[in-house]
Amino acid sequence: MLALVTNKRCVRSLAVCFFVTVVIVAAPASSTGQQPPFPFSDPQKMFEQFFGAAPAEDRAELDKIEIAVRDESQIGERASREYLAELRRQGIKVITRGDDVEYLRKLIAQVRPKMEHAARYKAIQVYVADSDETDARSFPGGTLIFYRGLLNFAENEAALVGVIGHELSHLDHGHQLYDAKRMKLMQNTFSGANGFSPDQFFRNGPMLMRSFSKPFRPEEESEADDDGATWAYELGYDPREMAKLFLRMHERDRGVKPGLPSFLLTHPYHIDRYKALTQRYEQLQAAMPKDSLYIGPENLARRVPRSAREF
Repeated sequence: MLALVTNKRCVRSLAVCFFVTVVIVAAPASSTGQQPPFPFSDPQKMFEQFFGAAPAEDRAELDKIEIAVRDESQIGERASREYLAELRRQGIKVITRGDDVEYLRKLIAQVRPKMEHAARYKAIQVYVADSDETDARSFPGGTLIFYRGLLNFAENEAALVGVIGHELSHLDHGHQLYDAKRMKLMQNTFSGANGFSPDQFFRNGPMLMRSFSKPFRPEEESEADDDGATWAYELGYDPREMAKLFLRMHERDRGVKPGLPSFLLTHPYHIDRYKALTQRYEQLQAAMPKDSLYIGPENLARRVPRSAREF
């Protein structure tokens, strides 16, 4: 997921702020009589204790767990269907055809071969949410949802290609399958049999909420950013345009959202993403120098992909 600016994000942020405030207030004073700046010597451990262990701890083990293509498709279909239904309940129109959808499909067709596991996703379903929010989401099995506000905010095709790569990277790495893998690992450990099924997974309401209602973790977002920029560069687009997108988000949101420690964020800060992508561009140029890179503002404005015409 690229970035969320919904009321749900604000509610989650406020909830976290309230939790942290309560913990700090409840913490005992130090021997000097001064309130400690933070009640845990290791804030990351506190975060893991209350919000779940970081994937890095068990990722190597989880990477050995396979989720069948059919099971992934069922998980993603159910999750995306519920998400789309929620959009409609909010009065947000979901578009399945038209210039925006066709344009995105053509760009996705350019980027998809860059995926290591492209063959696993033979068909990518594309939806456009008719909303001003600057967001995009991916779901297991190959469903992508883009908000119209993001298309307008991107400003050019190069930035949008980077965003598309970001969302396809989430699929490629199976970022949204870790909870399903954890459940399968648990079942294998206690039963000794491969008894995992999507129905069992979805019977656990909290599991569904954690897996698909919350954004990805910061390290997963950074990994997807890196892939999006790299794939865009390899296709001849300028990844600095993707970086500038986050810089514009930073300028737009500065002074609006309350600042939180980075370990309490579900996304890296926009400005940090801008800096990381700028550095990634420099690395790519050093490894594979390119004299000219495509930007394509007119392509995005006309919804005509570069593959059809360069302006």
